[in-house]
Amino acid sequence: MATSTLPTRSTQDGRVLRGARNRHAVVEAMLALIEEGDPRPTAKRVAERAGVALRSVFHYFDDVESVLAAAARLQAQRHWHLVQPVAPELPVGERVAQVVAQRSTLFERIAPARRAALPVEHDSPVIRAWLEEGRATLRRQLAATFAPEVAREGHDLLAALEVSASWTAWEALRRRQGLSVSAARRVLTRMLTALLEEQS
Repeated sequence: MATSTLPTRSTQDGRVLRGARNRHAVVEAMLALIEEGDPRPTAKRVAERAGVALRSVFHYFDDVESVLAAAARLQAQRHWHLVQPVAPELPVGERVAQVVAQRSTLFERIAPARRAALPVEHDSPVIRAWLEEGRATLRRQLAATFAPEVAREGHDLLAALEVSASWTAWEALRRRQGLSVSAARRVLTRMLTALLEEQS
């Protein structure tokens, strides 16, 4: 009796699992390289880091920008859940404290990738969209958290809050001024509180 050469269900399942693992390894490699300071890793570097053949990168993705997009989604899944709603009816001091706690934790986690991404923001549509979505998420949180104050004072207050509570401001406190996380939190708290107290 001839032996069937058709793949069995278990063989097919094994191929699917290996494919999923390899695809994830490619995305993990891309994100790791970005976080280590390379904003635009080549397919060759990604393949070497992932431990897969170069052709595998283009088997799972159309191009390197597609891998970048998947890496952006992976980072969002890992870290951006830290940005949570803060009830606008809470006292101002408590709202500020929650925003500072959330952002300081988030900014510390995403700092390596953010530092690598900024210099090439204008050259990569994927990285530009990644950064713009992050900024929009943070802006929406501020608008909702401080809605009563923004309703009274308008766009100028929201713009001032956005700049003060941005990753760029946090980076300046941590890297340029050399402040510890706790010291940077105190300064950020002071800036936000001062802006909001002006409106009371």
